[in-house]
Order: sequence, then structure tokens, then C-alpha cells
Amino acid sequence: MKKKSIIFICGNGDTLINFRKEFIQCFLERGYEVYAIAPEISSSEHTKLSELGVSYREVPFRRKGINPIEFIRSIYLIYIEIDNIKPDLVFSYTHKSVVIGSIASRFARVKGIYSMITGRGHIFDKETLFKRLRCFFGVLSFRFSLKYNDKVFFQNPDDIKLFLRAGALKKNKVIRVNGSGVNLDYYEETELPENLIFLCAARLLKSKGLVEFAEAFKLFKSEFPSSRALLVGSPDDHDDSVPLEEIKAEWKNRFGLEYLGHFSDIREAIKLSSVFVLLSYNEGTPRSVLEAMAMGRPVLTTDVPGCRETVLNGRNGFLAKVRDPVDTARLMKKFTTKECRKSFGIESRKLCEEKFDVHKVNQVLIQNMKI
Repeated sequence: MKKKSIIFICGNGDTLINFRKEFIQCFLERGYEVYAIAPEISSSEHTKLSELGVSYREVPFRRKGINPIEFIRSIYLIYIEIDNIKPDLVFSYTHKSVVIGSIASRFARVKGIYSMITGRGHIFDKETLFKRLRCFFGVLSFRFSLKYNDKVFFQNPDDIKLFLRAGALKKNKVIRVNGSGVNLDYYEETELPENLIFLCAARLLKSKGLVEFAEAFKLFKSEFPSSRALLVGSPDDHDDSVPLEEIKAEWKNRFGLEYLGHFSDIREAIKLSSVFVLLSYNEGTPRSVLEAMAMGRPVLTTDVPGCRETVLNGRNGFLAKVRDPVDTARLMKKFTTKECRKSFGIESRKLCEEKFDVHKVNQVLIQNMKI
């Protein structure tokens, strides 16, 4: 008798272990054969996938761009892989993967098609003619592809409203989950440093609020010179990128911000901090914030979709106005006492235990996928 199988489709294979390991294990424990499709993966993450028992297939497709020929080619290439494997289920996440994965799965007559919207990204930006065109075709592609899904999982209520308002899918397909969840055993609570040290861990993108973080800390440091601000993260090939060379060469002198590069184990970076900061313009539910909360860090983030889900304002952190370094600097002052940081950190861990435990999140996914 043929074993049941599932394919995970995503825009970057490195996220499979980092964001979906426990979810993948749910299927392996139930006797499923698990496959993964992505356009790229590092050799170390490929090894981890293989050791976990996942068969990886590399299919070239661009995470960004609206070239119709590339789009059709990507659907065809993924269709070939799906048709060869003949899975019972397909689970896609990240925008491009959701669209092409859903369409290819439909052509391959997969019985169970599921997707997760992990944030609105840049697809709904409308500042320029190009962005308005991208939004138009993006919404159109979601309308066409999401109708083939049995269920579509969202990580915050704001994104649900946005997609429903755009007519991208029907309400009866929508399921809300509390982000991707966080493994509370892996991200253990640790002691806070004595000194006030802010940390932002993010891809080096303007939309992650990096410039606002730097400018806010410059204002704050003028009053509290012994404080530190750390930035951890890798460059990303995006029109929204902050040049790595600029950060390395200028930001220490201009803003007093220390860039520490990429950490393969983000826990080591979080241990250095006493407050975690993410000033994104929008998110699904930011995984980096959940990891810091699980380790007992208070949070300073923006009052925008996704981010606001992680903070009980005045209990485990504060919500700053988006794109507003002056308001952020004002809120930074609220973390100047160690007592405040400690009590807020305890509340962060409690909130993770109650709401963001990865096993609770996965249980909602599994139940709605009728496994």
C-alpha cells in the first residue's frame, strides 16, 4: 500500500527547518512521506532536511517579479514534480509559492491543497505605477489560485480583512493561526544582561524599519550614552534593501549602532540583548519577535498588522508609530529600568506559552487539514 505524502512548496528552502520543522515532524510521525520544493537552499539546511527524512527537489523560480513567461514556466516545472510524486497534500507558503504551487497542484489533481499567507509583503504597495500594476496582477493571481485551496491560513486578522476586501478568496476558506509558532523548549528563557542593550534581528530591508531603528537610537543615545543598539541580519536581493556596505561603513559613526552580521544561531544574538526591537511596516506574525519573547525579552515594535499581535501594550512591551523614530526614541526611554525590563520579559514568555506555542499552532493546522 502506497504511503501518504505531502509536498511543502516555499520561496527559500532555508525556511523549512527554521520555520516548519515541527510541522513537518507532525507528518513524519503520522507515516507520511515528506517532500519539499524550493528554488534554493544552503548545503547545511539541505543536510538537515535529509537527516529529518525530507526529500528535497530544487525547482528554479524567482520569488519576485511578474514576468509572465517565467511565471508560466515555474508553474509547469512545479507541476512536473507534483505529477511525478502524486502527493495527497500540498502546503505552500510565501506569496509566489502559494500562487504557482496552488495552480500547479490543481493541474496535477492533488486532493488536498493548502496555503499559508505569512504577511502582505509588498504586493499591496501602490506608491508608483509599477507597484500599482504589480498589485493588480498580484490580486488577480491570488483570486485565480486561492480558489483551488481547501483552506488558506492567515497569521493576523488585518491580512484576512485585506485579502477578503480585495476579493482574493472566499471567507469560508479562511483559517487564522497565531503565526508560525515558536518552540518553547528550543528558545528557553534566559537571564537579561545588566545593561540596556537593544537588538534588531532582521533581513537588511528598509521595510523592516532599520533606518527608523538607527535614527531612534541616535536620539536616545544622546540622553543615555551607556546604552547600546545591535543589528543582526543578512542582505536580501530586493529593491527595498539597505546596502550592507553602508551599514558597515557608516552606521556606527552616524547612529552609534553596532552591526554584528549574520548569526547561524539567533539565540546567541538574543542572549546579548535586554530589549528586542522590530519596527517593520507590516508582517504576518514576526517569527524573530516570537523567538525573543520566548527567551524572555521585552518588545518594542510597530503598531501595524502582524507586529501588534505580539505585544500587550504596557505589559510585555510597547507599540510605536510606524516610520516614526521620534516616537520610537520616546518609547525606548520606558525600558531604562531593569525592573521594567525584567517584568516585561516575564510577560513575553507567558504570552508565548499561552498563544504562540508551536505545538498549539500546528494542532490548528493539522485539524483543519483533516489529517
